[in-house]
Amino acid sequence: MHRLVPTVALGLIGYTGIATAQTESVVILTTYPATGSSSTATTIIAPKLQEYLGREIEIDYGVGLQAGVDAPADERTVFVSTIGNMAMLPAILPAFGVDPLSDLRPVTRITAVPDVLIAHSGLGIDTLDELLEYTGANPGELTYSHIAPRSIHRLEFAALLGELGIDVTLDESIRGSAAAMEAVANGDVDLVITTSPYVSPLIQSGAAVPLVVVHPARIPLLPDVPTMLERGVDGMPSGSWGGFFAPAGSSEEFVRQIFEAARFAMSDPGVNEAIGAHGMEVWPSESPEEFEQFIRDEMTRLDDAAERYGMQVE
Repeated sequence: MHRLVPTVALGLIGYTGIATAQTESVVILTTYPATGSSSTATTIIAPKLQEYLGREIEIDYGVGLQAGVDAPADERTVFVSTIGNMAMLPAILPAFGVDPLSDLRPVTRITAVPDVLIAHSGLGIDTLDELLEYTGANPGELTYSHIAPRSIHRLEFAALLGELGIDVTLDESIRGSAAAMEAVANGDVDLVITTSPYVSPLIQSGAAVPLVVVHPARIPLLPDVPTMLERGVDGMPSGSWGGFFAPAGSSEEFVRQIFEAARFAMSDPGVNEAIGAHGMEVWPSESPEEFEQFIRDEMTRLDDAAERYGMQVE
């Protein structure tokens, strides 16, 4: 899906922007469809990026991982991806084939994205304690979807089920967060963990009930819902994140330009409010170098978690 961000009135940017003679648009490629958390954040941020850069922004949604990795270093392309493809899978799957630190140039984190365990509202289960009580009395009766075998949500479920001893049955037929949301709304699957932008509409409509949040602290969108850490699941203290990357071979000037534009966009109160409405938080890196080190640390953390909870992927 291709989207051209509407032109904004730029005026005189002054010291807060970049004086540039470049007229070519900046193309942002997102790994996932427009409804995904990182794509949602990109849509919100894009007008402010355009304002700072003085260049039109075009967004191509859902191009996948390889298209982003193979994108040309043409000083106008940015790739958006997330924790699974940029940290978890490179760490735990030797044959994954993508190294985010050499095949791409990390620019900045853009968002921290809480993941949320939800239950179909028709179950009558409103809290994690009630889930524990029900599954203790009815082992294996309830079903769950972890979105995909290579998803970060599979690792989150492994931590939750392993630490709390929850006995539920995996439904492997469901692929993708959108399909999982439809399934849990219809009662075709009982439990799902995925990102806050996907679960928020179901919670607000009453079709699903939030039971626990994968995030270091409770989130404003769901202030009464405990975190995994609060419930003693310390192996997965935080959920998802998204970030900007430049193609390998991009110049230092281009990387710095996109980094500064992203920081400008994420400092905007309207951007913060819009991202917060989806349960996410803006989370800019201190520098491209800090983002690179963050990815290294995340790879170590997730490799340790996968080993602890016995998660293996092919």
